[in-house]
Amino acid sequence: MPEIIADPPLPSCYHLFPRPEIQESQQLGPDPSLPRGRDARGRFATGSSGNPRGRPRGIANPRRRVPDLVARPLSAQRLSDLLDRKPHLLRPLAAQLLPPPLASIDPAVRLGIDLSSLRTAEDFRWVLSSVLAAIARGEIAPAEGVRIARRVRARRRAVQCLARLSERRAGHERMAAGCAAAPPALRIASRSLRVRATGD
Repeated sequence: MPEIIADPPLPSCYHLFPRPEIQESQQLGPDPSLPRGRDARGRFATGSSGNPRGRPRGIANPRRRVPDLVARPLSAQRLSDLLDRKPHLLRPLAAQLLPPPLASIDPAVRLGIDLSSLRTAEDFRWVLSSVLAAIARGEIAPAEGVRIARRVRARRRAVQCLARLSERRAGHERMAAGCAAAPPALRIASRSLRVRATGD
């Protein structure tokens, strides 16, 4: 039987045959279809992750996730074991079990002090002495006393500033009244002095 020799493929068909060089689309990493490496316990081995891109954003770390005690209550023993393993969960779990905190009452209101009515140095002295006495009796905490003292100091500064402003205003009014009562020549001279001083 005579041997049949096939014609060589056309040059346009050469791209269908594999070539020895590396193609651009060829992946250099491990084959994603291969099974992931696992250790003897069935966990992913070191360097072989089940999720190579990591945990997606917005998904909480399951180790830091707080269990919902309302939806799935735990027994006292299981709750104690959980807190022994993860003590950082104590505060969020306590927030689920305890009632919400009461609204804090202003310590000055509790002592019957109206800071807006303070005007004189005697008022400020009386308030500070009553705050110290309340701290000594245990009616308010020292930190609350410090907060009241800071507010008293701010009030005292505001009162002093208003007093200085009113004194200046009264002095300007006296000066204006004196200038109005002065002879016309003196008024013109004082006005020219003011113009020179201000540069207008």
